[in-house]
Amino acid sequence: MLQVRVNATSANVCVGFDVLGLALDLANEFTFEPSEKFSFKGFEERYCRKETNLVYQAYIKYFEYINMEPIKVEIGFSGNIPVSRGLGSSSSLIVAGVFAANAIMNNKLSTDELFNICSAIEGHPDNVAPAIYGGLVASFKKDDKYISISYPVSDKLKFMAVIPSVMVSTHEARGVLPKSLEYKDIVNNLSRIVNLPKAFSDGNLELLCDLFNDRLHEPYRGKLIPNYDRIKNICTAEGCAFAISGSGSTMLVIGYDYDIASKLKGFDVEVMPLSLGMGVQIREV
Repeated sequence: MLQVRVNATSANVCVGFDVLGLALDLANEFTFEPSEKFSFKGFEERYCRKETNLVYQAYIKYFEYINMEPIKVEIGFSGNIPVSRGLGSSSSLIVAGVFAANAIMNNKLSTDELFNICSAIEGHPDNVAPAIYGGLVASFKKDDKYISISYPVSDKLKFMAVIPSVMVSTHEARGVLPKSLEYKDIVNNLSRIVNLPKAFSDGNLELLCDLFNDRLHEPYRGKLIPNYDRIKNICTAEGCAFAISGSGSTMLVIGYDYDIASKLKGFDVEVMPLSLGMGVQIREV
């Protein structure tokens, strides 16, 4: 039996829209056990069918890619990543299915090849990249191939996920984005994203706060999140870097400690202290 652990991710990292992602140490866990037929355990009933189970679909995509008949398994699931909260829950399912299939096939493909399969399934690389490689990852596309670059992150930095009770779907969050952008807003983000790796590697929180100033997506997506402006103002006033995690509704807060949690008790949110996450982990038991 295979055990697979895939961490949560926070895409965009404020100014890195559809490019940057961070892995966080909150994981979904999966098992893959040989079986006479495909079956599912631990999932909600609606996801216990091939047509609705994303882990199964990703698993099958791998075998289609290598042009081989899929090996039947029972897929088990233990979920810890909140769903539709901007923490990469769907990406964890994709990564688990693809990497488990590769392990069953004695690691026929390289990690970079698997990253491209996962990115093709997801439609963009900013969540699957950190889920696969861990830490802080930037991705870009060359021709039809995705390429990722990892950057170091200082252990001085502490991460908090501020998770509202309300869900925000990726479809809804993309729907509020403007159809066109002004050059000055694009330049604003470009001038900041190039300096983010330095701030993360040095653990320079003051610089991170200056760099976390997005004009491409957060001004629009913030309107979908209850008390967004109030929570942001509290966090930034305390010297923390603040961003929407992925498409929301979770907000990512970065500081030198976890003290900001006490300032948010009056809001309908869960504040989850986290640290930087590793890449996908697989072991045979």
